[in-house]
Amino acid sequence: MIHSPYELILFSCKDHISFLTNKVDTGYHNHHYIQITIGLEKNFDITIEEVSFMVDGIILDSNKSHKLHGQKEWQLYLLVNPESIFGELLKRTFLQENHYYILEKKQANQVQQLAAQMLFSITSPIEYYKFITKCKQILGLTDFGIEHMLDDRIQDVLTYIEKHPLHRLSVKDLSKMIYLSESRLSHLFKEEMGIALSSYILHHKLEMAFHFIFSGFSITAAALEAGFNSSSHFTRSVRDKLGMPPRIITQNSRYLQVK
Repeated sequence: MIHSPYELILFSCKDHISFLTNKVDTGYHNHHYIQITIGLEKNFDITIEEVSFMVDGIILDSNKSHKLHGQKEWQLYLLVNPESIFGELLKRTFLQENHYYILEKKQANQVQQLAAQMLFSITSPIEYYKFITKCKQILGLTDFGIEHMLDDRIQDVLTYIEKHPLHRLSVKDLSKMIYLSESRLSHLFKEEMGIALSSYILHHKLEMAFHFIFSGFSITAAALEAGFNSSSHFTRSVRDKLGMPPRIITQNSRYLQVK
């Protein structure tokens, strides 16, 4: 039995988000991340495109409709940017033949033990990096020989998105910046990133809104600061992408930014 004063412990990294929680019970949803889920106390029930599994651990490709019942037990979740080196490694190692991979019990148990030993007591980025490095080793991931080159114009767009207010971002403005038509930019971005530019901007807004909430902003203030039209717009987007309302995610939770 795991004991914690929190119901969710969240770590935000450059190429992924991870969290420990005992309060996941979602409806059908999909998101751009590659999702790794591992049960920390017992196995869990996940339904992927209407096919149900009871598993110790699973890796699910991006943009796949799924729902998950954690049964009020603790699980570890890693939501990995599929365009990152981490994401490329997961796709090459586990997702070439199918859109999901059920982890071997030995691998799942090793990550489970590591998470139980380390994650509940982590208070610094260095401690978290030690955890994620060991986790990658257990999964057999190595970045040797991986080259990750984006079109320079798309890299410029990503840099601009990172550095400018989100409420000012639009496909039209971004296309002018790199001297492409809106349709050409949209096509190139989807080709390079595997996601529509508008969807990528939405994911970035969601991440920023949660960062503001955990920094002390109200949900309404965080939503507006991150570029949403209203708190209801933010709440609908969170439900669509994560399967739960933001209050459930942020209530009785702890947050550490690892960048």
